[in-house]
Amino acid sequence: MKRVGVSIVLVLVTFLASAQNWERIREDDRYIWGEGWGRTVEEADRDALASLTSKISIAVSSRYRELEEQRNTSSGVDYITIRSNQLAMTSNTTLSNTNQVVRKTGRRYYVGRWINRNELNTVFSDRKDRVLEFEKSAQEAEEDGRIDDALRYHYWAFVLLRSVQRPAELRDERGKMLLNSIPERMNAIFDDLEPRATKRGSTLVLSFRFRGLPVRGLDFTYFDGARWSSQCSAPGGSAQVELAPGALADVVQVKIIYAYCGDALMDNELADILASAELKPLKKSLKVFRRII
Repeated sequence: MKRVGVSIVLVLVTFLASAQNWERIREDDRYIWGEGWGRTVEEADRDALASLTSKISIAVSSRYRELEEQRNTSSGVDYITIRSNQLAMTSNTTLSNTNQVVRKTGRRYYVGRWINRNELNTVFSDRKDRVLEFEKSAQEAEEDGRIDDALRYHYWAFVLLRSVQRPAELRDERGKMLLNSIPERMNAIFDDLEPRATKRGSTLVLSFRFRGLPVRGLDFTYFDGARWSSQCSAPGGSAQVELAPGALADVVQVKIIYAYCGDALMDNELADILASAELKPLKKSLKVFRRII
């Protein structure tokens, strides 16, 4: 009986200490916290993580950055003001370094999650490193004619860049903001991509050249005269695709694939960020041209 009594006392002391610690954290500005309820610990934990991520997003998005650049020009000195929102952190999966408290009340579980504000710096620093690595891979792929890889890495770098605290601070090798240079590089790829098409019965033969040479890799969808196709590939720069019955295909429409959200599913953080990115489709990814008679 004495052992049972001691065990009960230890449980109560641990619970009270945990409760007091949790209350102190909720009142401490050094921490960001979230809470959730559920029928299982997992359900409550997901709710708590969602709450925590929402608060992190608010904390980051509420900040605003304004930069002023001085540039020497032929007509004198220009002052340019650059404003950029510090966009929100979007992924629950980046919160592996959070702490957790779990309680049970009746049939329901309560979970609290918290993270030190300083820990967020590590998360954003890791993302910056990945942005630069993606950009390096994109430029290597572009030089090699692997347009599929080049577009994929450029796009992933851009979306990831938008999720860090100070995106305007990341620059390319020429000192230009990646926020501007990445879209420019992607548009340059689309501009330098030359598609051609010939028709053989109900088959459309497509070829793609990039800066004068056949591409080594490219993915696309096309309009077959009735509907848009599923993803197609042009290894070596060419592909044969089927047209809908009766389709003339005098004018060919091709959409170049660049997001590759499916390929990112093995990386939970990247997949979540891509899924939540609110970006308009890149207009130049649509190629409309006349086929060769």
